[in-house]
Amino acid sequence: MLKPFIPEPKVCLLDLGPDENAYLEHYATLLAAAPAGACCVEKTSNYWENDEARERLARILPETRFVFILREPVARAYSNWRWSTQNGLETLPFEQAFDRSDRQSPLPPRQRHARPFDYLPRSEYGRLASKWISAVGKDRLRFYLFEHVTRDLGAWAADLFAYAGVRRLPTAIADIGVVNAAVDQSPMDPGIERELRARLRVEVLRFAELTSTDIGCWGY
Repeated sequence: MLKPFIPEPKVCLLDLGPDENAYLEHYATLLAAAPAGACCVEKTSNYWENDEARERLARILPETRFVFILREPVARAYSNWRWSTQNGLETLPFEQAFDRSDRQSPLPPRQRHARPFDYLPRSEYGRLASKWISAVGKDRLRFYLFEHVTRDLGAWAADLFAYAGVRRLPTAIADIGVVNAAVDQSPMDPGIERELRARLRVEVLRFAELTSTDIGCWGY
């Protein structure tokens, strides 16, 4: 597993120049201690919505498989807002902030990929899944729902290890608990939640159709 886990490696979001061999060399450096034949894994959540990273990954890693764990999109947007607020990046209440993704990021240029105000664009699952399918094909993609993963970690881990082609680890080893949880756990305004669910419904249904994912637990 590429380290550090937090902050994430973000290899294909780095500016390593026009020669894409530099990205392969960086991977090789980070994985130098891995034994021969090991299944090597990178976790970088911003790859999901970043066009440049997605296309670079498709070019330089033509056999890599990609796994995405997606939370119900409105809950995801609200959690994103709580994280941005908790880290001093957001000053607006959620009801004013969720439609302001056009704001300039307060982060330095080297972190331009982070886009802390993209609450709804990151939740447009149909649009983003379509881009990934076009880039790498369905056979190299696996989508899981956050709600399913947290409900039955053992079943999810077994399926994930089978997909990766590696032996199954004991669930106790795989269960690392919640990482990077928000401090503020206050609930979303029910009216705002209904409005956003209605707005994102088409995206959610498109995602389900494109990926053949059972989204029943999301209630759309």
